[in-house]
Amino acid sequence: MEILYRAGKMEDSMKIAEGIDRASGGIMEFLFHGLLGQYSRTEVMAKSIEEKQGTDSYENAIIAEHQGNIIGIVYSYSSDFHGITESTRSFFPSDRLAVLKEFYNSKVENSWFLDSIYVDEEFRGTGIGSKLIALTKQRARENGCSQLSLMVMADNTVARRAYERNGFRIVKHIDIQETPLIPHKGGVYLLVSDINEELSF
Repeated sequence: MEILYRAGKMEDSMKIAEGIDRASGGIMEFLFHGLLGQYSRTEVMAKSIEEKQGTDSYENAIIAEHQGNIIGIVYSYSSDFHGITESTRSFFPSDRLAVLKEFYNSKVENSWFLDSIYVDEEFRGTGIGSKLIALTKQRARENGCSQLSLMVMADNTVARRAYERNGFRIVKHIDIQETPLIPHKGGVYLLVSDINEELSF
């Protein structure tokens, strides 16, 4: 199976937004619920990514493509940008941000942060996710970082084990209050992987 891996483009913005939304474990739905009127949250997210608003940008994405179709994305940036910004605070209700305060305040300083990774279900288990992680580690090194960090829902044991196979270890547990829109138990784990070693593809 031939997979093309490439940098994100402006025209990928909707697919990137959809990938981030699906990878969020309900967090995006929780934040945006009831706020957007006629627009979907992925439309609003895609617009922000397309227009490179704040820290959002299609340039943060790496795309996996098969026969011209996007089948996977990874979205990453410096951990300096992981947190609650003034624009976030002005847009989302304070009670929702309070639920996610520890989530947004937790980071591995000076690391490259893998915000989201998503692979279409029919292509999972084929190594695409591992390749996207490897390419993200390469991007981290190019940006002068020696560690890659990410978060995973504590009850998503399949994903956590996959990350551990790719060199990640748990450094913190983060409590998140369970809500109907975030249907996960046990909160979130913050993981980190050292990337000083040479990478092989």
